Amino acid sequence: MSFYSEKLLKRRLSNFLLQPIIQTRIGAYCILLSFVFAGVIAAIVYVHLGKLFGFIIEMTEAPEEVQTIIMSYLSSIQTAVYLTLGAYVLIVLAISIWYTHRLVGPMVAFKRHFEALQQGNFTHRTNLRKNDAFHEAATELNKATEMLGVRFGEKAAKSVN
Repeated sequence: MSFYSEKLLKRRLSNFLLQPIIQTRIGAYCILLSFVFAGVIAAIVYVHLGKLFGFIIEMTEAPEEVQTIIMSYLSSIQTAVYLTLGAYVLIVLAISIWYTHRLVGPMVAFKRHFEALQQGNFTHRTNLRKNDAFHEAATELNKATEMLGVRFGEKAAKSVN
């Protein structure tokens, strides 16, 4: 891999995870809460299915054959549940990264704006993407920057005269 492609890959990853700790933590919290909820539901279903299967096995004349059939059904259900769980985890991670990107992205833009202000650049403006959060704050920051530019521009002109 060339230097340019490594740099491009690193840049894409840094654009993808603006605040990796925060974004990963939010995704992990969502997944953990989902696992707890799924565990409670699974326990309820397990207890009730166990009672139902016990009743069915007691009522049949061939308990070993019925038990084999029930176990094969449970095995196929288990496989489907594991596949669904894996897909769910990937989807939750993707959504949490996308959503937190919309929250964290504006903070990066605000930080750049403040850095520009510290350097005396009153022409810098914060432009957020359509689905980003904090559009009102960006508008107010842009207005404040414009007002500062006018005030500091007037002071600079008076000090020259």
